[in-house]
Amino acid sequence: MARSAPSPLPPSPDAPLSTALLTGPRLFARTLAPTEPLAWRYLGVVGLAAVLSGVAYAALVRPAVTLAAQVAGGTAPLAVHATNALGGTFLTMFTFLLLWGLGRLGAGRAGRPAEVYGASFALLPPLYVLVTVLALLTPASAWHPTAAALAGAAEDARRVQQLALAGLARTPAAFLLLAVTMLGTLAQSGLAFAAFRELTGHAGRALAGALLPLLPALVVGFIALAPLLLSR
Repeated sequence: MARSAPSPLPPSPDAPLSTALLTGPRLFARTLAPTEPLAWRYLGVVGLAAVLSGVAYAALVRPAVTLAAQVAGGTAPLAVHATNALGGTFLTMFTFLLLWGLGRLGAGRAGRPAEVYGASFALLPPLYVLVTVLALLTPASAWHPTAAALAGAAEDARRVQQLALAGLARTPAAFLLLAVTMLGTLAQSGLAFAAFRELTGHAGRALAGALLPLLPALVVGFIALAPLLLSR
C-alpha cells in the first residue's frame, strides 16, 4: 500500500511592519510572538534612522562650519560636514546597541529587544527629515554672529564656529532636534514597555527592559548634541 504524502508544513507567519509598533505596540507584540526571532529583522529601519540623524545634525551645524572656514580658514568644510554626518550616524547606531543589550538584560530573550527596539526607530526618520528641512530653510539672520563678535574672534576658527553654533542653538531646527533626540528616546522606551509586557507577560521584566537602557541612551543623545548645547 502506497504511503500518503506528508502534509506540508504550515507557512510561517509574517512579521509585522515596524510602523505597527507605533500605532499598537501590544498588537505588534502579539503578531511578532509566533515568528522566528531575528535580531536583524528591523536593522534597515535603524540604519535609515541613523543616517538621517547624521544628515540632520550635519545640516544644522553646516552654517557654523562654513562660516568658520570662510572667516578663519582651517579644515575644508566638506570634510567637517562628512565627519559630523558620520558621527551622528555612529551615535544613533550605538544607541540602538545600548537599547538592545540593556533591554535584553532587563526583559530577557522573551522580550525580543532587538526587534522591539529596532522597530521603535521607525518613529524617527520623518522627524529627522523635518529637522533637516528646517535647518536648510533657516535664514542667516537667525544665527549669524554680529560683526563686532566676529572682529573679536579675529582668525580663530574655533571661536568663530562657537559663535555661530551659539546662534544656531536658538533656532527652531535646533530645538526640534533636541526634542526628537530626548523625547524620541522616551517615546521609544514607552513603546518598548508595552511590547515587552505583552511578549513576556510580566510587568516587572517589561519595566526593566524599558528603563535599564533609558538613562544611558539619553546620555548618548546629550553627547551627540553637546557641541550645540554647550555653545549657548
